[in-house]
Amino acid sequence: METSADKREQRRALRRAGAPVAKYDDALPITARREDIIAAIRDNPVVVVAGETGSGKTTQLPRYCLEAGRGIDGQVACTQPRRIAARAMATRVAEELGVKLGEQVGYQVRFRDHASKDGYIKFMTDGLLLAEAMGDPLLRAYDTILIDEAHERSLNIDFLLGYLKRLLPRRPDLRVVITSATIDTEKFSKHFGDAPVIEVSGRGYPVDIVYQPLDESDGGRDDDRGLYQGIRQAVQRLDRIDPRGDILVFLSGEREIHEARDFLNRASLRHTEVLPLYARLSGAEQQRVFHPGPERRIILTTNIAETSLTVPRIKFVIDSGLARISRYAHRSRTQRLPIEPVSQASANQRAGRCGRLGPGTCVRLYDEADFESRPEFTEPEILRTSLASVILRMLSMGLGEIEEFPFLEPPAPRMINDARHLLFELGAVDAARELTRTGDRLSRWPVDVRFARIIEEGARLGCLEDTLVLAAALSIQDPRERPLEARQAADEAHARFDTPGSDFAALLALWQHLRKQRRSLTGNQFRKACRREFLAWQRVLEWFDLYQQLRDLAREARLPLKGGHGDDEKLHIALLSGLLSHVGLKHPEGHGYEGARGRGFHIFPGSGLFKAAPKWVMAAEIVETTKTWARVNARVKPEWIERQGAHLLKRTHFDPHWSRRRGRVMAWEQVTLYGLVLAEKRRVDFARIDPAEARRIFIMDALVRGELDTRAGFAKANRAAREAVERLEHKRRQRDVLADERDLFEYFDTRVPDQVNSAKSLAKWLDGLGEKGRDQLVLGQDVLLRDDAGRAPEDLYPDQLEVAGRRLPMTYLFEPGNPNDGVTVTVPLELLNTLDAARLSWTVPGLQREKLVEMMRTLPKPVRRALTPLPQFAEAAAGQLGEPGSRSLAERLATVLSDLGGVNINAADFDESRLPDHLRMRVVVLGEEGETAAEGRDLDALQAKFGAQAQRQFMDRQGEGFNRDGLLEWSVGELPVKVRGRDRVDAYPALVDQDDAVGLRLFDTADEAAAYHVEGVHRLLALALADRLSSLRKHHGVARDAMLAWTPWGDALALVDDLAWHVLYGAAGDEAVAVRDEAAFVALADRVRRDIGPLFQRQARRLGEVLATAAAIQGALDGKAGANHPDAAADLQAALDDLVYPGFLLDLGPKRLAEYPRYLEATSIRLEQLRLDPPRDTRLQAEIAPLWDRYARHLEAGAAYDEAVDRYRWLLHEYRVSVFAQRLGTAEKVSTKRLQSAWRDVTDATPR
Repeated sequence: METSADKREQRRALRRAGAPVAKYDDALPITARREDIIAAIRDNPVVVVAGETGSGKTTQLPRYCLEAGRGIDGQVACTQPRRIAARAMATRVAEELGVKLGEQVGYQVRFRDHASKDGYIKFMTDGLLLAEAMGDPLLRAYDTILIDEAHERSLNIDFLLGYLKRLLPRRPDLRVVITSATIDTEKFSKHFGDAPVIEVSGRGYPVDIVYQPLDESDGGRDDDRGLYQGIRQAVQRLDRIDPRGDILVFLSGEREIHEARDFLNRASLRHTEVLPLYARLSGAEQQRVFHPGPERRIILTTNIAETSLTVPRIKFVIDSGLARISRYAHRSRTQRLPIEPVSQASANQRAGRCGRLGPGTCVRLYDEADFESRPEFTEPEILRTSLASVILRMLSMGLGEIEEFPFLEPPAPRMINDARHLLFELGAVDAARELTRTGDRLSRWPVDVRFARIIEEGARLGCLEDTLVLAAALSIQDPRERPLEARQAADEAHARFDTPGSDFAALLALWQHLRKQRRSLTGNQFRKACRREFLAWQRVLEWFDLYQQLRDLAREARLPLKGGHGDDEKLHIALLSGLLSHVGLKHPEGHGYEGARGRGFHIFPGSGLFKAAPKWVMAAEIVETTKTWARVNARVKPEWIERQGAHLLKRTHFDPHWSRRRGRVMAWEQVTLYGLVLAEKRRVDFARIDPAEARRIFIMDALVRGELDTRAGFAKANRAAREAVERLEHKRRQRDVLADERDLFEYFDTRVPDQVNSAKSLAKWLDGLGEKGRDQLVLGQDVLLRDDAGRAPEDLYPDQLEVAGRRLPMTYLFEPGNPNDGVTVTVPLELLNTLDAARLSWTVPGLQREKLVEMMRTLPKPVRRALTPLPQFAEAAAGQLGEPGSRSLAERLATVLSDLGGVNINAADFDESRLPDHLRMRVVVLGEEGETAAEGRDLDALQAKFGAQAQRQFMDRQGEGFNRDGLLEWSVGELPVKVRGRDRVDAYPALVDQDDAVGLRLFDTADEAAAYHVEGVHRLLALALADRLSSLRKHHGVARDAMLAWTPWGDALALVDDLAWHVLYGAAGDEAVAVRDEAAFVALADRVRRDIGPLFQRQARRLGEVLATAAAIQGALDGKAGANHPDAAADLQAALDDLVYPGFLLDLGPKRLAEYPRYLEATSIRLEQLRLDPPRDTRLQAEIAPLWDRYARHLEAGAAYDEAVDRYRWLLHEYRVSVFAQRLGTAEKVSTKRLQSAWRDVTDATPR
C-alpha cells in the first residue's frame, strides 16, 4: 500500500522533472560565481550575494536556486521592493527560460495574482510576502526565499529579515538568499550568524566624478535659480565631452523638475529634448523616456531612477545631491518629505547610472568635502517612519513586543511609542497595549492601518461601500493627472467632480462617473475616455482592482455591503475614526489651521476646501514639504470628533457649582483632543466626576445655604427659619447672628448618607425614611443661632409701617455700599402722597440712637464741642424725644439738644445729606403692575416728581362713588371727612373748584382734601350767590381815583372781581372747611348773603385808601427819593411790591387788609424821615436787611409758601412799622428774637 511518504517523493520527482532548464548568459558578471553561489545555497540556510547594478543578480539567482535543487518542496519566492520591478523581472525571467509567464514563472503584486500554485519561481513585493505570513506563519508554500535589493532597507525588507531570522530555526529546510549592492553587506551577514557573503563584480564602465559646487554669486544652494544655473553650466561642460550624450539629472522633487525644465527650455539648447521623469507622471509621458528619439535628451528625474528604473542611453549624470526623504517627525507626528542631502551610497548609485554603456561622467553640484561629510548609507526606513502597521502585524501574528523582535537595526523607542499611540487612537490596542478585537480585524486589511480602521467603522455605521471605495482611492497614487502642457484643461476636467465641503465626496463622485463609464464603454473606449479626462488609466484600473479585492475580503468577513454614496454624515464620521489626529481647527487669525499636538498646517491648493476654509477639517494625509499641507480634506463637526475620539479626549473640569434649576452639582467641562478645544465650556454632572466633592458642595449650597427647591417638609421649615435669622441679621446690622456654615455643614454631614449628592438622590433617600426620620434634617433655632446672637423685637424693628389705614412692608438690608442698604418702605404709587417725610425721618426705633449720634456729628464744630461726649448726649436726648409726631426728628432733636447743651440749635444745623444711607429711610414706589416705578431716600423729591401722578392714580383706584363733575348746587348728600376705600385705604372726600362748577374727589391726605374742599365750597357759594355778587361787582364803590391809581399794577375789572372773591372769603370765614352737608351749606350761604353787602362796602373804601397811598409811595420812589437814595429806595420798593401786586386781594383775609393802611403810612413816614435824616435810615435799614434778605432768597429759591413763611412775612412788616414808625404801634409784639424763632419754624418745615 502506497504511503504518504511515497506520494510526497513521487510529487518531488515530478517537480524535478518539470523544472525549467536554466540557460545562462556568460556575459553577465554573476555567471563567473555560479558554482560558488549554488554550493553556498545548498550548504547554508542564508547566503548574502553582493553585486553592483548590472551584475545579473535579480535574473540569475532564481535559476541558481533551481539548479541547487530548490523549488521542489515549495516555490522560490523572489521579493522586489516595487510592483513594477516584480512584474518586469518575472516577465524577463520567463522569457529567458522560454516558459509562459504565469505558469512555471509568475508574479503576484497587490491583488493581481499572475502565478500558478504549481509554479517554480514567483516574483512578488516584499509586502505581499509579509501578508502571506499572516495566513501561513511558517511560509510552507516556499522552500527558498530570495530577498532582492535588501540594501534599500525598506520597512518591509527589515521586517522580513527579522521575521526570517525567527523562522529559520523552525524551518531548517528553508533557504534564504539576500541580495544587496556592494554596500554594508557585513551587517546582513552578522544578522544571520555570519552568513557567507559572495561578492559579484558589476559590468559597469569607469565613471569620472567632477565636483562643480554652485556659484554663491548665483544664490548657491539656498536659491533654486542658482541650482538651475549650475545645471546649465554642467550641461555646457558635458557638451565639450559629447554634445550628443543623454544626460540624467537628479533633482529633489516635481516642482524643481518643472522649474528646471522651464529654465533649460528658455536656454534654447540645440537638438535637445528636455523630459521629466517622476512617479506621478502619466504613462504616456513616461514612455517618452524609455523610447528615445534621435535628439540628445536631458532627463530630469527624482531618486526613482537610482535603482527602480533603468533609463536607456544615459551617458552623463548631473547630481544635485538632494532628494525628498520620507521622514517621520516625532514632535508633530507627521510624515514629512523634507529635502535632504543624499547619502554617499545614493550618490554613488546615481553616478553608476552613466557607466552602463561605456565610460561616463557624473557632475556633482557640490564639492568633495560636502560628499565626504555625508553619511555612508541612507538611513533605514524603519528608523524614519511610523511603525503602526509593523506593530499591528506583529501583534496579530503573535510575534511579541517589537522591542524584542530581531530587527537589523532596532527602531528608536520614541518611534515605537508614537506607533503605539496611533494604534491606541485607532482602537487597535487597549491601554495595556493588548490587541483588541478591532485591532485583530484591522490587521486583515492590506491597506494602511488608518484606512483599515475607516473600513471597519464604515461597516459598523452602514456605509461600508463608500469606505471601501475611499480606502482603495487613498491607498493608490492619485489617478488625476495634470500634464505640464494642459494643467488648466486638466483642472477644469477634474473640477466637475468637486463637492462642496469634502474632497472625499469628490472622490466618490469621480468613482461613480468611472463606474458608469466602464459599464457603458469597451476597454479601448474607456482607456481613451480616461485620457480625455486627464485620468491615468492604469491607476484607475488599480483603483478598481483594489476596491474589488477589498470588497471580496469584506464579503468573506460577512460584512454588510451597503451604504453606497448615501449618508454623508455617517460617511465622514466613519472617516474620522481613522483620521482623528488629522483634524484641524481654523486659526483665529485666519492663517492656516491648528492641528493635533500644536502642529500647524494649510489646506493643499488642489483641495476643494482651499478657498472655503471651514472652521473644522479632517485630512487623509498631512505631509510636510515646502509647508505642512493637508491633502484630501473634508469639513467636519466637533461633535463628530468628540464621538469618535471619546477614548482620546482630555476632559478638564472646573468651577464645580450647585445648580438650583437642575437640582444637582454641575461643573464646566473643557474637552480637548490633542490640544484642540472641541468644547470650550460645557455643563456636566459633577457627581459623575467626583461624587465626594459633589456631595460636599451639595450639602454646603443646597442644604446649608438653602438653595434646594424641594417640597420636602424640612426644606420649607429650614427656609422659614433661615429667613427669620437673615432678617434678624439685617435688622441688627451684624454678621454674627447665623451659626457658622462649618457648624451647619457638620450638622448635615453627620445625617446625610454618602450616596446623596443631588436633589434626586436626596428625595430617594427621604422616601425610604419614616415620617419621624425625615425631621432629622430640620434646623432648630438652637442650631441656626449663635449663643450670643440676641433678638430683634418687633417694636424696635417693625416689619410694617401703617399709613392711611394700610400697612406698608418694611424690609432691611445690611450691605454697606449697596444702594439698597438700610430700611426700605415699599409703597404703591397711589399712596405715595400719604407718606410723611417728618415721620420717616425718625427711622425705626432700633436705629434711632445710632442716627442721633451721626446727626450730631454733622453739627457745626462749635456747637458739637458743647455736646461732648456725643454718645452720652445722644443717649440723654433719646430719652426726651418722645414719640414721632408732626415734627421731624431734626426739629425735635434740635429742641432737646438746645435744652440739654445750653446752646441754640436749629433743625437746619443738621446736615442729613452726610448721614450713612442706612440711617435715611429708603422709599420704593411701585407702579400699577407691581414694578419699581421710582426709588430714593428723598421723599419730598419723590412726591414733587410723582405726586400729581400718585394723586390721579389714587382717585382712579379709590374714588369709585366719589368722582363727580359739573355740580352747580349741593347734591352730594352728607360728605364724610374720611372713608375707607378699596384695599382698606383711608381716603378723604372733598369738593373741588372747577371754575364754572364744582366736582367731588377723593384725596390721599386730610390736609390736601381740606384745602381743596375750602375752594370747592367757596365756588359753590359763588354759584349760589351769583346774582348778589354780580350786583356788588357792578356797584363796587371803589373811588374812581383809586381805580386809576391801580392802573400801573393791573386791570380795573380784574381788581373788582378779586375784591368780590376777597369779600366772599371773608364773609364765609373759617366755616367753609366744616361744611359737610346741604343744611350746613344752606345756612352758610344765607349768612354770607346777609353779611356780604356791608363787608363789601367797608372793604371797597379800605381798598381805595390803600391804593391811593400805594400810588403816592410809588410816585415818590419813581421821583427824587428814588434818585437821591437808591439803596433805601430799593428796600422800600421791595416792601411795597410784597404788599401790592396783581391778585394780592386773593391772598388776604379782611383782617389783614385792615392792617395795610398802617403798613403804608409807616412807609410814608419813612420816606419823610429819609429826606430829613438819611444816615438814620441807613442805620435802621441795616437792622432789617438780613431779616428781609433771607425771606427774599427763600422765595426766590422756589420754596413753598406755607404757614410758617406767612407768619414770618407779616412779622417782618410789623417789624418795619416798629423800626421806622414806632408811634403807629404794632398789631402784636415783635422783635428780632421773635423773628429768629419764626424763621426757625420756616427752616424746620423746609425739606432738605
